[in-house]
Amino acid sequence: MTDGLHPSARLLRGFATDFLTCHDPAVVPRIMDPAYQLNIGGHVLAGRDHAYAPATVAQLDQFPGLIVTVHDVLVGPDMVAMRFTEHGVSRKHAPHAAAWGGVTLFQIENGRLRHGWAEEDYFARKRQLASGVCDLIRPPASAPWDTPCLAPDLQAEAVARTWLEDPRSCLDGEMVETIDCHGPLATALIAPLHVQINAALSAGPRVAFQIDVHGAYAGGFDDIPTDHVGYPVILRFAGLLDTAGNRVTRAQIVADRLGLQRSLLGAR
Repeated sequence: MTDGLHPSARLLRGFATDFLTCHDPAVVPRIMDPAYQLNIGGHVLAGRDHAYAPATVAQLDQFPGLIVTVHDVLVGPDMVAMRFTEHGVSRKHAPHAAAWGGVTLFQIENGRLRHGWAEEDYFARKRQLASGVCDLIRPPASAPWDTPCLAPDLQAEAVARTWLEDPRSCLDGEMVETIDCHGPLATALIAPLHVQINAALSAGPRVAFQIDVHGAYAGGFDDIPTDHVGYPVILRFAGLLDTAGNRVTRAQIVADRLGLQRSLLGAR
């Protein structure tokens, strides 16, 4: 390759553009290890060919014009991450279109994506497909694939872990930007008790993460009875953190609101 991109950035471009936006499953063997595993919404898709690829191709079939718009990118020698919006028209709900945000992070091994963690706001997608009113899409990053590759920073990871392990700080604060539109704010749905960090990968002073927040349902869903307030729940988040010195200066987070809602409906 002579495009001048760092190999890690080229992998992420292969995933977001060549595979998803161009709807080309032939790209998958080039960018993903056969043992690729994705953790999303409390589910594990283990195995590139028999678990991950079929599930993702099914979504591409449902949204034949699906596009991935990339808003922010982290690039490291052995990791990549991005904030994105997926948008398109669902065959099952045509002509209704939807745009839903997410964050995904990947560990790279031997030149291919080996392990992924992600969360997407499927709650917003469900609302838009039902209403027929598509949310606005934020501007794309100006040059995501030209993002410099930065070495991992253990200090940044330590700062991020300390911040994430405090169940209040990682949900509150002026620096926290939630990637959700309309409906109950994810950060208000749960009274957090403790946090399980499933992944925290750094590129310089920036850290991508995926966590499970354990706590009690705090209310907010219109279709969940009020007597479910206080019910033990898990709300899963993914996000990107900026650090400086010994503190987190910016957080972009997305939560699996739909997964929480479904778990409460099942409990009912």
